[in-house]
Amino acid sequence: MPANAAARPEGIKPNEFLQLFVRQWRWAVAAFVIVAGFAIVPLSRINSQWEAQATIHIGLVYDALAGSPRLVESLQEVQERMRLKSFPQEALKQSGPGSDAASKSVLLPGVRIDPVPSTGLIRIAARAPTADEATHALTVIVNGLKSVHGELTQAARYEVELLAQQYATELASLREVQSNLLKAFSSASNSGADDGSSTVASVASAMERNAREIREIDHQRFLLLRRDKYQSSPTEMIGRISSVRIGGASRGLIIVFGIVMGLAAGLVCALLRDYIARRRSQPLSG
Repeated sequence: MPANAAARPEGIKPNEFLQLFVRQWRWAVAAFVIVAGFAIVPLSRINSQWEAQATIHIGLVYDALAGSPRLVESLQEVQERMRLKSFPQEALKQSGPGSDAASKSVLLPGVRIDPVPSTGLIRIAARAPTADEATHALTVIVNGLKSVHGELTQAARYEVELLAQQYATELASLREVQSNLLKAFSSASNSGADDGSSTVASVASAMERNAREIREIDHQRFLLLRRDKYQSSPTEMIGRISSVRIGGASRGLIIVFGIVMGLAAGLVCALLRDYIARRRSQPLSG
């Protein structure tokens, strides 16, 4: 063995890398293939997930019995409703015949509900293998919730209409009484009886009380209808549905990662193999 080869330092200079790969190319290639394969194949099998997100404003209805507006459903009631296993299927049925079987399987898993306390807002998220499926699933769920809240709103408005009808019936009765009192007032005024003045005063007092009651009930009916109109709002989505990718990585990124790991492993393996070969080729000191 040449003396200069035995005396060269253990380290490898940059200009010797090419020669090293030429000498140990089988080990470098083998390490590259093994490590790159173990890095790319398992990561490629990880299914990526997409999450569609939306913020929902729960609608308001005017409670005729309480005399104040309230949420169509409390946030806790909305959570309990959406956690029911039957809710996604019902929402899917209401979405129409255009929904396919693939969409049905998307609706069942991966739905998250996050209420925002004291705001009437609730955040809903749905996960699916693709962005379109996640967006479609969330759209169906939101539309289903809006449909249910629409029915509850109609029920609350029926109570308002029933109370308004009661006011209208009472007003009609009071106005009829007022008409009769007016006739009695006119009759008493035109009569020349001695007690006519006292009768007129009594009828006038009754007319005033009746007119005051008519004004009060008419005002209550006006406020009831006005509040029902302006203090009610439907359940609606704020902004648009946004979708983000969670879990998994793009195929291109996985391939690049595998190649980098394979090159690093090939380089290390070639260095170690060349180092061991050179150590074995050196004569033992004596």
